[in-house]
Amino acid sequence: MKLTLFFLIAVLLHVHASTYGQKINLKLSNAPLEKVFDEITIQTGYNFLYNDNLLKKTHPINLTFNNAPLNEVLDKCMADQPIAYTISQNTIVIKRRTDIKKTVALIDISGRVVDKQGRPLAGVSVKLKGTSQGGGTDPNGNFTIKAIDRNSVLVFSFIGFISQEVMIGDKTVINITMLEEPKSLSEVVVIGYGTQSRATITSAISTVDGKNIGNQPVGTPQEALAGLAPGVQVQSDQGAKPGASPTVRVRGVTSLSSSTDPLYVVDGYPLESSADFTLINPGDIASIDILKDAAAASIYGSRAANGVIIVTTKRGKTGKTVFSFSTYTGLQKVTGLISVLDRDQFISYAKDVARIRNQTYPTNFDASPGSLPDVNWQEQLFRTAPITDVEFNASGGNEKVRFNASAGYFNQEGVMIGTSYNRTTIRMNLDADIVKNVKLGFSVSPSYSEQYREPASGQFNGSNGADQLVGVPGLIGNYTLYSPLNQALTMPPVVPVYRANGDFAEVTDANLQYTLPNSTAFYFPTSYLNPLNIVSQAINRDRAFRTISNAFLTYTPVDGLTLKTYLGGTLENELVHAYIPATMASAQAPNASFSNPSLAGIYASDNARNSFDWVWENTATYDRTIGDHHFNLLGLFSAQKYNSQTNYTAGVPGTFVTTAVQSPLASPNTLGTETFDASDFVSYAARLTYDFKKRYLFTAAVREDGSSRFGPNNRYAVFPSFSAGWRLSEEQFAKPILKDLDISELKLRGSFGKTGNADIGSFTYLNSIAFNHNYASGSTRLFGTQQTGFANPDLTWEKNTETDLGIDLGLLDNRIYFTADYFDRTTDGMLLNKALPLIVGYATSYQANLGSLQNKGLDFGANTNFSIGAVHWTVNANLSTYRTKVLSLGGPSSLPAVPAVFGWNNAYQVKVGQPLGVMYGYTVEGVFKNATDLADHAQVTGGNHIGDWIIKDQNGDGKIDANDITPLGHGLPDFTYGLTNSFQYKSFDLSILIQGVQGVNTINGNLRQLYGGNGNLNTTTKYYQNYFDPAQPNRNVEFPLPGNSSSISTANALTNVDVENGSYLRVRNITLGYRFSDAFAKKISLKTLRLYATAQNPFLITKYSGYNPETSVNGADPTTPGVDQGTYPIARTFIFGVNVGF
Repeated sequence: MKLTLFFLIAVLLHVHASTYGQKINLKLSNAPLEKVFDEITIQTGYNFLYNDNLLKKTHPINLTFNNAPLNEVLDKCMADQPIAYTISQNTIVIKRRTDIKKTVALIDISGRVVDKQGRPLAGVSVKLKGTSQGGGTDPNGNFTIKAIDRNSVLVFSFIGFISQEVMIGDKTVINITMLEEPKSLSEVVVIGYGTQSRATITSAISTVDGKNIGNQPVGTPQEALAGLAPGVQVQSDQGAKPGASPTVRVRGVTSLSSSTDPLYVVDGYPLESSADFTLINPGDIASIDILKDAAAASIYGSRAANGVIIVTTKRGKTGKTVFSFSTYTGLQKVTGLISVLDRDQFISYAKDVARIRNQTYPTNFDASPGSLPDVNWQEQLFRTAPITDVEFNASGGNEKVRFNASAGYFNQEGVMIGTSYNRTTIRMNLDADIVKNVKLGFSVSPSYSEQYREPASGQFNGSNGADQLVGVPGLIGNYTLYSPLNQALTMPPVVPVYRANGDFAEVTDANLQYTLPNSTAFYFPTSYLNPLNIVSQAINRDRAFRTISNAFLTYTPVDGLTLKTYLGGTLENELVHAYIPATMASAQAPNASFSNPSLAGIYASDNARNSFDWVWENTATYDRTIGDHHFNLLGLFSAQKYNSQTNYTAGVPGTFVTTAVQSPLASPNTLGTETFDASDFVSYAARLTYDFKKRYLFTAAVREDGSSRFGPNNRYAVFPSFSAGWRLSEEQFAKPILKDLDISELKLRGSFGKTGNADIGSFTYLNSIAFNHNYASGSTRLFGTQQTGFANPDLTWEKNTETDLGIDLGLLDNRIYFTADYFDRTTDGMLLNKALPLIVGYATSYQANLGSLQNKGLDFGANTNFSIGAVHWTVNANLSTYRTKVLSLGGPSSLPAVPAVFGWNNAYQVKVGQPLGVMYGYTVEGVFKNATDLADHAQVTGGNHIGDWIIKDQNGDGKIDANDITPLGHGLPDFTYGLTNSFQYKSFDLSILIQGVQGVNTINGNLRQLYGGNGNLNTTTKYYQNYFDPAQPNRNVEFPLPGNSSSISTANALTNVDVENGSYLRVRNITLGYRFSDAFAKKISLKTLRLYATAQNPFLITKYSGYNPETSVNGADPTTPGVDQGTYPIARTFIFGVNVGF
């Protein structure tokens, strides 16, 4: 291992150093000179310089040499040939025999290639016209080349730029400014197992430049995708929670019960889980291509139902080794606090409610209110948090070996105390031309992350499942922490943060004297705990080490045919550690503190997961042009296997005997179990791409997948697709008309295809055996088992069928470029529960492919590229919309209704004929102020009282009941959009990214407690004195009598009051940079130097009253979207950074 590492480092650091022998071994029969020259180059390192036309007049030769000197071999090659040679340094110059003189003085030419803004262009091809001699520019745009004479012509070419030819003449230094092709149609797009020019694409593919990903201060690359591509919705449903990845949807929702995550493919590797993508350093990404329609994605078959996101990382280019260093640091802060009552307002409110409800309150509210604490618990919970990123990169190579190596460290402290995330990444990409027609590629990317999590969802007395501490499945339940964010909103401001001795104060502290008069009963709810105590002491740590690596070998036996074998693997080790110390107050130990630790309150668990995934893929690609016909054929065989094992260990709560170790071993009674997962895929695929004069375009693909995840009767499925395009701009009859209209590109596209969703779990089709029934036989304990679930050997993929119609339109030489797509996608065979007859006994339902879902919509994209004087301005805009409709549920007209949060039952229900995400509840029309109001409006069963809410009688039957529940909003947006403006003025650069959604609602679950009318809990300034008061019955108010639970209220039902407008416009990123001149950088021993400042999420426009309008406590679940309750807020971030090249 050490020897291998040493060799790899030696190759990378000395990639330009070579030691060439001049003794040659050859045995060739009837070989053309070109092949002989290649063999000599391989053995000696000498390069040949010649005009291709010279070799056309030569004849093949037979050679046999053993350890022969170079000149002897060359002399033999030139014998009886119309050519001769001379040697200059390590270059062998071939010319006509009559042109050869005794010596040839090669001309050294150097220079630099930049774009219109003066920025260096790396990787530009620089060749001598009519010869094979050439190279490329380094990352600083510099090049060197040897010319034969002054009449030689240099050819400069680069994808996306107009090629240039320059005669050398009397120049030795040639500097070139290359101009961009307007919206270059020759841009290469990654299409899955290959590439294709943008001009001939017939499916819906969006591309995001890596620089738009790497320039954002985010913890995961998914976050940086927001607003950058049409048809891609990135929802930060967990706010700025460090290390948490957002929900990513490509063209909406495809399933009710299976995963809706897209498939991520990194450098050709289909990742087993989207979680693996979160550990990719955003700075390592060169580009992202998003396959949106079925025709583009079907080449990935059963895992492409939700779209495919193909990630290409940076690779080395020919040129001198260039080192770069980038770093930024900054601060994060919550964008805003929710307006709750301060001490004086709270005391006034508590007295008000006590009077209305004829209750009592603590006497010190009257005796000395000014001496009581005045705590804003949100300010206690949140902090100004640092964020830092450091990256180092080395890249370079020669014509034989190229490499790119990077190392990065990212550290983010959370804006909520107790949360943080740090990630260390290393990436090594190596490409080598081993021999002629054979290439080797290798990538390895180890990463390590550490995330500290705190509960940030759920109501005051219980966090949601995702934020619970993991126990032992089937033996010890998950530990439910109280939600500190929800408690911070409702915790009374008169409760201090600390006791006099430094312990955390609690609402139940007797010395606070918050008891009812003449009673020992506490005024405040005893189910409340100090939220700062929770986030300061509870430990929920996740440490993950992942290594993703791959290697490939390509062989081109004949021109146009490429054979490739690809092998990749992912090794993961993850350890989740949870610990509640004896000093933290909890439901199990409410009086625990630093001065009074309680062993009964300790909780400790560890779970360790180890997994290994490998993929082996073999492709054969044949690319051929015959006249005006261009063909590309692809054949594929793929196999992938995944295995994981998780070990759970926890101490039984209440049995811990020591605080010496934070481990389950501190308990003499530990329990453990093990779970495992395994799945296999095997696939065959083929694709044909054809174009005639790049005018008429056609692509057809088919893939067959087999997977162990499905029943033995349905393990294989076929996923076909085809697409076609017509470039009217290439039609002779249309060119004059389009030219008059300044239309430079017009392409019509259409596609049809099928994809599948295999992300349903590995053993869903099987039933299981539970070891949970024990029996006694005398004094002997007998272990028993029970069959659970019901097997379905016919279970198979959810299948998508999609049609796409698109148009590409370029104006003003493509300086303005539009794309538009209409898609209609239907998912069949969704996994749903089907009822079983009672005679089965041990199971009441089983999983089957039953339902259908339709999803249709529009994607729009626009790009502009203009220069206004010295200012270069580019714009990228996108707009997307989609609608869902449930077509079938396999028989029933609806699924059972489910709650939004505890107490708000029946808020969501999936119904046939309706879209997903509809929120159901009651509509409030006002407040019953008097007997006349009671007589004029419908009432609930049992009657209403003055002070109750007036609920709208939706069906007009004169009573209020469940039949009056109506749609109040929807949690899936009508539109999503993004707008990126980039400006370049001399050495200054400015980019502004705006992103938003329109036509979406959010259920504010925090209002259930905030609007509850309980005088012993805090509330918002909106609720304060905005409720019905019998002493002022004619006052115009929004809320009913405080604490009224006899009718419909915020405590027991969802109403339109709790459903808010969740639309927003967010300025997501503003970056201003300045690049110093190369002359200045050289003075301080640098190649390049750029300074920049970035504001992330500086501005937000929304009507939503919570922390984050994007929130969703249920994550990506499409049946219950848009619910907020105690969720992590969005942070506003300001950073300063530097990019250095040396």
